[in-house]
Amino acid sequence: MSTAADGTQADGASTAAAITADGRQVAFTSYASSFGCAHSNMCLLVKDLADGGVTKIDLGSGYIYGSPRPSADGSRIGYSAGTRFLAPYLYDRATGNSERVWPENPPGFNELGHMQSISPDGTHAAYTIGNRNGNANFRLLYVRSTATGTDELISPAEEGDKAGASVSGDGERVAYGVRVDSETDPVDVFVKDRATGERTQVDKGLGVAYLVRITADGRRVLLDTQGGLYVHDLRTGQSRRVAEGNPGSATADGRYAVVSGEDGMRVRDLRTGLRGAALPPSASRGDDMLTADGRAVAFSSTASHLVPGDTNRESDVFVFSGALGTNPAPVPSVTERISMTWDGQQMPGASYDPVMGEGKVVSFTSQGIVDPKDTNVFVNAAGGVSPVNSSAQGPSNEGTPCYSGRMVGYVAPLESDGGPGVHIRNRAVGKLTSLGSYQGVRFTWMGQPGVDPTCQWITYAATLPATDADPHPQPRVYRHRLLNGAVDVVSAPTDEAAGNPSISYDGRYIAFEQGGDIHVRDLDTGALEKIREDASAPSLSADGRKVAFQQGRNIHVRDLDTGTTTRAKGTEPSLAGAGTHVAYTSGRSVYLLELATGKRQLVSVDRWGGRNDLPARHPSVNDDGTVVAFESASPDLVEGDTNAVSDVFLRTVQ
Repeated sequence: MSTAADGTQADGASTAAAITADGRQVAFTSYASSFGCAHSNMCLLVKDLADGGVTKIDLGSGYIYGSPRPSADGSRIGYSAGTRFLAPYLYDRATGNSERVWPENPPGFNELGHMQSISPDGTHAAYTIGNRNGNANFRLLYVRSTATGTDELISPAEEGDKAGASVSGDGERVAYGVRVDSETDPVDVFVKDRATGERTQVDKGLGVAYLVRITADGRRVLLDTQGGLYVHDLRTGQSRRVAEGNPGSATADGRYAVVSGEDGMRVRDLRTGLRGAALPPSASRGDDMLTADGRAVAFSSTASHLVPGDTNRESDVFVFSGALGTNPAPVPSVTERISMTWDGQQMPGASYDPVMGEGKVVSFTSQGIVDPKDTNVFVNAAGGVSPVNSSAQGPSNEGTPCYSGRMVGYVAPLESDGGPGVHIRNRAVGKLTSLGSYQGVRFTWMGQPGVDPTCQWITYAATLPATDADPHPQPRVYRHRLLNGAVDVVSAPTDEAAGNPSISYDGRYIAFEQGGDIHVRDLDTGALEKIREDASAPSLSADGRKVAFQQGRNIHVRDLDTGTTTRAKGTEPSLAGAGTHVAYTSGRSVYLLELATGKRQLVSVDRWGGRNDLPARHPSVNDDGTVVAFESASPDLVEGDTNAVSDVFLRTVQ
């Protein structure tokens, strides 16, 4: 939604999404200069979903804006704004004008205010005013009648600082919270009947409770409690729980609500129990997220996998529409190409060997533009894609990040003499640590580095030169501590080659191949356990208690504590740090398997939801199993893929 009429994406962050009940308009705030805003000059915008046009609600230079609150049809929008102190405003779409909402001669000293709620038909607005002193920011609660322009005091300062308010459709009933001096129950929720003056507390017996809203008919109040979402019936005085989790927005009739629970943030039908798809973890909650039928939800998110071409690396505003069901499909995801230049152009050389950390942190290798042998290591982390090795180091390959991407290990010749070396770049300070020897003896080969998730250890395979005692040396697996340079030999002291190490969260456990078998070494105790014979490609969980490996044309995941093993047909296993998912290649495609449920998902999905045309391989899954990186030369995964070489892609799996 945070795009111009021609579809151009915003070049700054957009947040505070609110959708009208009829689903025709979305209001939001933005810092995007493409909307005429600036980093220090926020805009309040309204997007028309019919024609894509964007209207700016502009009070002048230097104003900041709070979350918008639209009426059901968007004819009026309530919001808070100010240059120094916020005040409540009402925008009239018919006239294009905004009016500051403030009572005449309010009691006490008041310098700021906040728009709390607007009735569905836009005829009444609830707002608070107060001052900076202590907790008096929201000391007075009023209701404005837009028909008469009059203001009525609903709750005076003596009742306490207000904690939210919501007005019914006809404006006759107002629900509001009052902060009280209690550590166990800091807020009480009341409903004021403007016609009779009667005030009723509606959260008795519910413990800590906060107001969500009053329904348009003024008969029920929705409450956010520690026990879930409750509905209080004002006619019977009874409260009942209608959903588990923490509620955010709810529709005016009280039927649908956005609730965050163990299964994620979803739209829920409070009458039938049906659910919507889980929104992305980065989705932000708002007070007016839902259309009246509960079928569309507006939110802001930093996620870049929700729509094609989201490359601005900013928080954007989205609207997701979908039916509710007992087991709804996940929010659709698009594949992202990560192997791009800093300015968003595709790389002309092939990119491959992705290795993931947490979130969307991933390192990969790319070929040089002039000489394909001149390879470089890149990392996608906070701030975008950036090179890891220096321009003097080449070729560089086999990049491997710790979870945060702060440390990235890779292979490149030593600058001193061009000999084999493993390097660790501390991206936070630019420091480079280079390894090339063991106990003063230079290695003849080094490779297969792996940095532990905590950025403290690196493991690698290396070969020492031949001696009279060992005329045919084989590669061994080593562990290096970055803090003090201490080095341990991990693999067994045999004449069998060892390699392909995978390291646990704190560097304690390392899985590796040796002599065609899979082993796990406990570096704290020295214990060495053979996991499986005639197996390869080990991948260790962060706690070191699960290991995935390949045996023949099957992948296995073994739980070292219980001894149980899960098997699937495929190769190239990559185990999530949490041990919950394993990504692998089967045939020409990449899949993700959820170990607890056996659910398998195709990861290498083309733009139309089908299977990739050209082979996809070398999968790597992030720490919690939500994102999978892979390489493929298939041109059908993203729009504009015309370089005809292998690229690195990310697929977010809900």
